[in-house]
Amino acid sequence: MTYELCHIDDYTEAQYGAMYRAAAPERQARANKFKHEDDRKRCLCADMLARKMLAEAANVAPEKIAFTYGEKGKPHANLPLHFNVSHAGAYVLCAVADTPIGADIEQIKPFRAGMVARYFTAAEAAYVWNGTPIPDGNVTDADTCARFYRVWTAKEAYVKMTGTGISTDLGAVSFDPDAHTVCGIRLITPQAPDGYMISIVKSDLA
Repeated sequence: MTYELCHIDDYTEAQYGAMYRAAAPERQARANKFKHEDDRKRCLCADMLARKMLAEAANVAPEKIAFTYGEKGKPHANLPLHFNVSHAGAYVLCAVADTPIGADIEQIKPFRAGMVARYFTAAEAAYVWNGTPIPDGNVTDADTCARFYRVWTAKEAYVKMTGTGISTDLGAVSFDPDAHTVCGIRLITPQAPDGYMISIVKSDLA
């Protein structure tokens, strides 16, 4: 398993032009729809990074790689490899493996307290609140936010690995903070840039 991060400000307009020309027509059309420049950059960086990493892993030219999408939107490459892409803020994350994999990066920021009751199990909620009173409205405490996004990214990475998409009941996806697993699979937590959280789930890591 390998993973890489890229920062959308590390590339010139000429490089973004090259990314656009290298992308499939479907990706070009998607990039054209974005009104905000950063959204367009994240779209093109995601395509570029996936192509680069898959090409290196399979020892093929990036232009030989084609993507298809599952019923729930999960992308697949025309290679015997699995990959997953995520982006948040200024970063794009891609992970590549020989078994199904899910990756999620999130920017750590205030969250609504009600999200915990809605999407988290009792054990996850206890981990997030850590014995403190449950507040109303937005939560801004840095440590609490970090714990929230540890759980959130673990759940998102698992759902992305399975390819079940937003139809999945996140309350049924269980993160164990003591065992550091999600639904029994060991969670990979790479060092993230300041202000971000990363989780990766690989199907064969029990």
